Amino acid sequence: MTDPAAYSALDSKRFGIRVFRAGADNVEAVLELVQFARSADLDLLIVRCPVEAVAAAQSLERAGGILTDTLVYYRGPTSSFAPSPASSTCIRLCQEADRAALEGIARASFTGFFGHYHADPRLDPVAATEGYVQWASSALADPASLVLVSETEGRLSGFLTARRLEAKTWEILLNGVAPEFQRRGIYAALLREIGCRARAQGASQVLVSTQLANLAPQKVWTRAGLELDHALYTFHWWKA
Repeated sequence: MTDPAAYSALDSKRFGIRVFRAGADNVEAVLELVQFARSADLDLLIVRCPVEAVAAAQSLERAGGILTDTLVYYRGPTSSFAPSPASSTCIRLCQEADRAALEGIARASFTGFFGHYHADPRLDPVAATEGYVQWASSALADPASLVLVSETEGRLSGFLTARRLEAKTWEILLNGVAPEFQRRGIYAALLREIGCRARAQGASQVLVSTQLANLAPQKVWTRAGLELDHALYTFHWWKA
């Protein structure tokens, strides 16, 4: 019999505890998860639940789960993306020599972020930030991922990572712009570039997500022709 939750080696190593992950969209699934968690060798169970599954979310709360974030997903056609107009910012593929600068931008972008790791007071916020840094950096060695960077005034100013989710869909995974270069249209330029590259490789859709409270990129997505597609709650359930 397959366990209803999967061990997360990365989360466990990062925080020095045993972390499992799962999804649940009905009360029966929640009850099965909680029963498993109470008897399993774990410290933290992370559960994603569709926002429309209200009964499941309430069941997780009654079982002791704490709401840590709400993820919103946007989807849109690659046909809506046009090449960036000429500017002083260059968008290119990230190189190994860019790794340190990439990690620095990721660290600055995700310190004190809205995500479920930072929202949980029982998790080390520094380790939470470093998780995003590692995620961005590891994409360089992942043949299934594409990492774009922006270069402005001779410095790396932002980054975006993406992967092919399925034949016709690319998913944007992680992105950020250095604080000193924000509000200059750099993120919009990165978004346009990934949309154009996805279309050139036969994809018709782009998918991207962020926390509900993170409004700035959602405005960029809307202007680029993406629309709200679905949303998920994230709950943390601690064993003790």
